[in-house]
Amino acid sequence: MKKWIFCASLVLACISCNNHNTFTVGGTVSGAKGKVLYLENLAAEKPAILDSVILKSDGNFSFKGKRPQYPEFYRLRLDNAYIHLAVDSTENINIKTSLPDFGFNYEVTGSDECEKMRIVSQESVKLRTRINEVTEAMKSDKANVDSLRALALADIDAYKKRMIDIVLENPRAAAAYYIIFQRINNEVVFDVYDPSDCRIIAAVATAFDSFYPDAPRTRQLHDITISGLQAIKKNKESRQNVNDNIREVETASFIDIALNDIYGHERRLSSIAGKGKVVLLDFTAYKTEYSPAYNIRLAELYRKYASRGFEIYQISLDAEENFWKVSADNLPWICVWDPASVYSSIANTYNVKELPTSYLLDRDGELVKRLSSPRELESLLEKYL
Repeated sequence: MKKWIFCASLVLACISCNNHNTFTVGGTVSGAKGKVLYLENLAAEKPAILDSVILKSDGNFSFKGKRPQYPEFYRLRLDNAYIHLAVDSTENINIKTSLPDFGFNYEVTGSDECEKMRIVSQESVKLRTRINEVTEAMKSDKANVDSLRALALADIDAYKKRMIDIVLENPRAAAAYYIIFQRINNEVVFDVYDPSDCRIIAAVATAFDSFYPDAPRTRQLHDITISGLQAIKKNKESRQNVNDNIREVETASFIDIALNDIYGHERRLSSIAGKGKVVLLDFTAYKTEYSPAYNIRLAELYRKYASRGFEIYQISLDAEENFWKVSADNLPWICVWDPASVYSSIANTYNVKELPTSYLLDRDGELVKRLSSPRELESLLEKYL
């Protein structure tokens, strides 16, 4: 009897130990009979398939995997839809969903982090849908484009505030990491080169460094944060020393630029420069305090002088493409975006040290003046037009 009790205890101990070292993901996917459901690991650059199952009529599934040493991310994949999951201290995650709502409308139990990620995913989908709707509306309703743009920007700000609240609630949580790498229409929500966003990313990096110092994702966060802080510092120093560093332009031919407009069409500076027009080559960023008033003034000058041969080629150095597209949609001149942002080789070629910075090109395409504000532009237009 004693031997039997000892053996039974040993078996139970082994089972307990085994359960402690594994996690399970199970649940149901209704209306998906015959579909293949995959469990994938997102630890590497490319998702790795851990297991799969062909769903039966009841939709039940159950996956088991080895618990990671540090918080890690996984996903359930069905066709081209995904449910993202985080595994940390959680050992049993249960998902309840159905087709065609897989990836958007689902219930999750057994994990607070996965529940937060569900909220983030749903909010992201709503914002993406909203931005797309507003973008389409702006194309057809030109009379109300300003109010539509304001609504889109307000939606983006509200989403971002909700995400920051979740991050700051627990910066060391997997959901916090998941949030700061979120993308809307393939564009980052939190830009490490934006001082405000970098502070949020740094809070997560610091928390991970304290609680998971040896985790690969901690090193990634550390490197990204340091890169952002260094770039922000460098940009700030450049602005402080701008008066010492700016070179006054003497007459010279322009260097051609080819960037895409909001519709994805390539627009070349050479398509208007040197073609008999006086061109303002303008480097700016819409997500700045000066931008609204600045573009209003440019619009006044454009309306006054466009018929006499004045054109504007405006380059946005904003980090967020969505923000640029929404802001530039109603502007009557050529608006393009440089995705390199603060690392723009084009801006570097033109020795741009602060924003806004503009160059005036005469009818022959010669750079005749560098401007740091539109105040002196009108007198120059009268001269060169």
